[in-house]
Parts: sequence; structure tokens; C-alpha cells
Amino acid sequence: MFLEFEDTGKRFGEATENEFEVFKGVNISIENNQFVSILGPSGCGKSTLLSMVAGLEDTSEGTIKLEGQEITGPDPERGMVFQQPSLFPWLTVRENVMFPLKKKRSKKEAEARAEHFLKMVHLSSSSSRYTYELSGGMQQRVAIARALAMDPKVLLMDEPFGALDEQTRHILHRELLSIWEETRKTILFVTHSIQEAIKLSDRVIVMGTRPGRIIADFSIDVPRPRARDDENVIGWEKHVMELLEKEIDKVLKEELDNESVSYN
Repeated sequence: MFLEFEDTGKRFGEATENEFEVFKGVNISIENNQFVSILGPSGCGKSTLLSMVAGLEDTSEGTIKLEGQEITGPDPERGMVFQQPSLFPWLTVRENVMFPLKKKRSKKEAEARAEHFLKMVHLSSSSSRYTYELSGGMQQRVAIARALAMDPKVLLMDEPFGALDEQTRHILHRELLSIWEETRKTILFVTHSIQEAIKLSDRVIVMGTRPGRIIADFSIDVPRPRARDDENVIGWEKHVMELLEKEIDKVLKEELDNESVSYN
């Protein structure tokens, strides 16, 4: 299997009075070239799970393996795109994309790769501009180009369009799917938006909360592009919404029960 989670768990503040279990018992197998979204309410551990694949967080239990090798730290084979682009404002668009390439490639090679991926995200004409001059959507394109330029085996995207307006999100959804179809990179995409997950993904993994765990795993067998008014799309959105509402209702009931016990 390409990417595999085996009984993966994460706790913060281990062996202290503030120990907190984020999620436990996560088992996921992801095939190469898949576009997979992880969906769930705030606090279920979606972003932490992605950070662990990136090697930015250690597992507390279990393992995460990429092509059979356990992930133990950051590596260029796992590219990360965050909600905030984290670009260098004192560098141009081209220089931002070139920056992580400088150690292993000649300047000529780095420039060529930067231009290739800037063209892919439709920013060739802006390559000499500084990133602070760009809109939020354009900055996120730069971040995507920079991640792709490293030729990662898997592209990790942590709510990359969450801070953008609806129109810009729609445009970037279309562009991301075009990039995925061209590169066939495996994409692991974290979102809290049901519509976004159903629109983009081959597969949607739904997490519950407190502690986080997998409550559903669906293959979205609907041809792309997926229109908002497509009956199949609407059906999937409704089904996932019902699942999440049940999960949220359960959490609220537990909170009310705990409050009732504390007052008695």
C-alpha cells in the first residue's frame, strides 16, 4: 500500500496532568494517485493527522508508512500546503518557488522547474512580482507551485482554501483538479467543508471527535467535473451531513450529561 496508517494515535501532554488524547486507533490505507479528503468537525485531529504524515508531529502509538517505510520526520517527498501560504515577502514569486530547490539543483534547473510549475498554476506573468503584491488566491497558487516543484510523492493540503472567498475557492478547486489530473500526485486534503470534499475527492474519510476516530470512509463514484446541482453530489452531501450531525449531537449530549453530574 502507498500510504498506510496502522493503529495510529496521538496524545499531547503525555505523562502529565494535562494529557489529552487527540485521536486513537486510526487505520487508513491510501493507494497511489488517489485524491483523498479528510473531513470532520473542529478538534477531531484532522490537521494533526496531516502534520504527522508530514513528519512535523510524532505518533504516540502505531505507525504511518509511505511505501513501506515508517515516517519519522520531515522529508521533501511529502510536500505540505497550509491554510496560510507562508511565503517569503522579500522574495519574488519565482524566487519563492526556487527557494527549496537551491540545495540540490543548479540555478538553471531551479529556474526551469519554477517556471514550469508557475505556468501550471497560471502565474508565469507574475513571476517577477513580490508575493505581498498578490491576492490571497494568487499567494496560495505560489505555495502549491513551490510544493510541486520539489516533486513530492504525496501532496498534503491543510485547509488550503479555507481563508478564501467562495469565488476564488471555486477557481482554485478547478485548477487543483487540473493539476492533479496532469501530475497524478497522491493528494491528502484536509477540510471542514462537506461540499469541498465531495466536489474534489475520489474518496472521503470522515472523522468523529473526542477523541478523533474514523466514522466513515466513502469512495465518491461521481464523474468529474461535479456540478453543485447534480443529484448524486447532493445525495452524498446530505449523507455526510447526517453523519456529522449525529456525531455532533452525541458530543453535545455527553457535555450536557457531564455538566449535570458535576452539579449533583
